[in-house]
Amino acid sequence: MLSAAESCPTAQRIARRFCGNADAVSTLGGMVESGRLPHAFIIEGADGLGKSTFARLIARGAMCSCRQPLSGECEHCRKIRENIHPDLMIVVGSGKINAISIESIRSMRKDAMIAPNEAEKRVFILEDCDNMLPAAQNAFLKIFEEAPPHVVFVMTCRSAMNLLTTIRSRGRIITLNPVEPHEGARFIAEVMKAADQQSALNACVTSGGNIGEALRLLGSESASQAAQKADTIAGGIIEAMCSGSELALAVKCAAIGRDRAMGGMVCGILCEKLRCALMAAVGAQDTLESPDSQALRLGTVLSPEAIMERIDSINELSDMLKINISMPLFNTRLAIILQ
Repeated sequence: MLSAAESCPTAQRIARRFCGNADAVSTLGGMVESGRLPHAFIIEGADGLGKSTFARLIARGAMCSCRQPLSGECEHCRKIRENIHPDLMIVVGSGKINAISIESIRSMRKDAMIAPNEAEKRVFILEDCDNMLPAAQNAFLKIFEEAPPHVVFVMTCRSAMNLLTTIRSRGRIITLNPVEPHEGARFIAEVMKAADQQSALNACVTSGGNIGEALRLLGSESASQAAQKADTIAGGIIEAMCSGSELALAVKCAAIGRDRAMGGMVCGILCEKLRCALMAAVGAQDTLESPDSQALRLGTVLSPEAIMERIDSINELSDMLKINISMPLFNTRLAIILQ
């Protein structure tokens, strides 16, 4: 007997672009094929499970004009793939806790009242809503529960339980889960061309079936390239500390991006450079086997106490990578503690 996903042609096309999660794929395929998408979705799941990818598949389902839904031949599908569709708006968080602000919600509410530019629907994707404060959620609720007929809202979060009950009750919740390692390995090797199947399988097993984490483990860069990149970023951060420019420091820390592994490597290198600076600050640079010129210079700028304080703060911040701190927040906090 065919599964629901296998019996629905649209679900089959989605499955070529999204690994596993047959229930979620079947649900979306059926909605798109019937032309009955709800006005609001909530996609929950751990980081790396493809929430943003699935949200964009929903956007394609809402706007697609292909002869066969989601076959990828229409202009709407193409523009969404290339992130240039005027009717797709992505709302992201900001500030220290990377939260979507009430000001962003108010702006979005105004935009939602405007008719679509090209497609029949306008889609608003609100990413990483876990830290969204109650005031912003309540402001969003005003349009979330009575959305204009031409609007589809998609919220992504680690857990729908982080949202207000009134929000959860008005959106169609779709839960994404890790995939079976062999299924993930086939998807990575055949569709994403990231590695041979055995390497992909090893990564999927290590990541517990988390495709995003598996891809991170496989990496598009070799380990030596990643280490070189981390050393370059750390060197830029030390240079910015020497210059005393807060703006330059923030820019150099932001270069870490959303790569958790890179954040951990940069923290480790920074601590080594700061220990070198500490030796210079106490006049013991001659004992160093491989002195770092940047670090030696920093040792003339900061006191030993200030250097030790920063080493402790970096170690504490590095530990937060293990408890899922958001990377924009991590980068911001790193810049603050090094100022």
